[in-house]
Amino acid sequence: MITLDFTHSCCPIPLVQTKLHLKTTKVSDRFIIILSDPGSLSDVPKLIKKLGHEIILMDKTCNNDVVYQITVTV
Repeated sequence: MITLDFTHSCCPIPLVQTKLHLKTTKVSDRFIIILSDPGSLSDVPKLIKKLGHEIILMDKTCNNDVVYQITVTV
């Protein structure tokens, strides 16, 4: 499974990169997005749903930073 790690990226980079990645996926593909930016955490899930894709899992993990892992199916 592909992982898009945007832990150290601020909006709009995760949003734009996620949108570009979605253009290359096939039906039933799954991938993971890792986010830590609050703006991205709001915008990326909205984009995924708006484009008709499904968020399978949204997990909050804490290492040194608060990080969210989103699993998406196309």
